[in-house]
Formats: sequence, C-alpha cells, structure tokens
Amino acid sequence: MRVAHGSPTFRREETTARGIPPRTTGHATDTELSGRPGPATTTLGRRYRITSRLGAGGSGEVFRAIDLRLGRPVALKVFALDDASPQDVRRYAQEARVLAGLRHPGLVALFDVGADQVPALGPVAYLAMELIEGTTLRDTIAQGALPAGVTAEVGHQLALALAHAHAAGVVHRDVKPSNVLVAEPDGAPVVMDQPVLTVVLADFGIATTRTRSGPANRGPAVSSGTASYHSPEQALGQAVGPASDVYSLGLVLLECRTGSRTYPGAPLASSLARLLGPVPVPQDLGRDWVRLLTAMTAADADDRPPLTAVAAELRALRG
Repeated sequence: MRVAHGSPTFRREETTARGIPPRTTGHATDTELSGRPGPATTTLGRRYRITSRLGAGGSGEVFRAIDLRLGRPVALKVFALDDASPQDVRRYAQEARVLAGLRHPGLVALFDVGADQVPALGPVAYLAMELIEGTTLRDTIAQGALPAGVTAEVGHQLALALAHAHAAGVVHRDVKPSNVLVAEPDGAPVVMDQPVLTVVLADFGIATTRTRSGPANRGPAVSSGTASYHSPEQALGQAVGPASDVYSLGLVLLECRTGSRTYPGAPLASSLARLLGPVPVPQDLGRDWVRLLTAMTAADADDRPPLTAVAAELRALRG
C-alpha cells in the first residue's frame, strides 16, 4: 500500500495553466460545482460521494470523495461539460488517456472515468484518481529553501517519474512546484529537513504525446504550461520533447535550493526572460549542483542531459 494517495488539485496562477491549491474543508455542494443551488452532497456515478472541495481550475474542480464500492478516499476531478470549451474537453480526454497509460509510484494514478448528471449543473465528466494526503512542493518552498539532500531526493524521484512518462511517449509540459505533491508519511506531518520523503507528479492536462521519430505537438507558448517554468522552445511556441521537461525540472530544483522563483513576473515577460541569457545559477550552491543545473537549463535542447543521467547525478548528490 502506498504511503500516501495522490491527486492533482488546482489553483489559477499567472497563466492559463493550472496549479495546486491548499486543501479546503467542508461538504461539496452543487453550488461549489457550478455556482447554482443544489443538494448538500453529491454522488457521481452512484459510486463517488463528494465530501470536501480541494480546489478549482480553468476546466474543472477537484474534490475529495469516498468510493462507496471500495470504501476508499479518492480525488475526483469534475468537468462541467455544458460550460466547457472545446479546448477544455480535449484536455479532459487527453488527461484520461495519458493517465490510463501510465503506472509509476511517482505519477498520480487513475482509477476510473465516468459521466453523470448533476441537478442544476447538467452533464459532467469526472476522473477518479489516487488521493495524496500532504502538501505541495510550492507550499513547502514558500517556507524557505530546501536542504541539498532533500532537493536531491525530490529531484531524483521526479526524474524517474518523468523518465517513465517519456518512455511511454508522454511529455508533461507543465512541471512546476504546484504540480508536485509531497506526501505525508503515514499521516504524519511532512518533515522537510529529512531526505526521506515521497513526491508525486500530478496534472497531465496539457501533456502531449510524441511519435518515436519526432517531438511532441506544438502549442501556444503562454497558454501551454506556466510561463515561469517554460523551456526556451515553449517560450518560442516551438514543438517540445522530453528535453523541455528536463529544463522545467531544472528550474524547479533551482527554486528548491534558492527558495525563490528564477523567472517571476507577468506571463509574457517571464516566458521571454530566459531567451536573454543563460539561467543564473548561484555559484554558492556548490560545483556539482551548478554543473547539473546549468546543464539541465541549457538553452539548446540538444545540450540538456537525458533524465536517466539526471537521476544518476541526483542519486549521487543525495549523499
């Protein structure tokens, strides 16, 4: 049994991409789902009874629910189809397809998909996913920079998870701290000065698939992924491949070590800032970290190391 159960949850950030908010409490109602009155609780598919709301994003909301058939908690990602744009519907279908084809301890697990009618809301689609009890890497970094050993452990787990996705032909395209869930071990608070922890990568809503011979699909730069973590090829609206996730992971690890975002600010300015020069990696992080992070954030995708090499380097840096 997993130490924790995982799910992506959402918060709007400075771009149209989705992130992960702190958990909230209280019963989910149709008002929370749609802004219109409804019954005190909602059960979808005659199986998933919503118990609390976790967050909302551009194309759906995420709730804590109980699987009445198996008696376990799940994360339920709900999409109102009547109000959804064609792009939102494509994202829902894409996330379902991607998650169905992936199984790895470092990736959120998909249990079920379905559709139902909700009073005052109409047709909805939903994804039932593994529920992570814990926090997000974004909230953890907000408390201060992480020790080198903890950062290496986080990076090692994420590199292995992304390598698994890449081997299946999936490029995440939105690797960022708010999409990384930090699990509470056996329900205990996360102790971030200890290098032994579990992280899970979530939110494959804008992930793309690639062919064996080519990179993933092109997409608009500012709307695909979060600008602060764009690779140069994303910023330019070019086709992206696995190396784009390597770049984003490099920025995430740099933020873990420094405690601050390398490219903050408005989406367009943030996205384009990395085109003006190399990523500034502080020399006081140590020679090995400077070398690794500089390589991961190389401007040319061909100059970035593969994730297998990144994972090996981070394993050594764990000490």
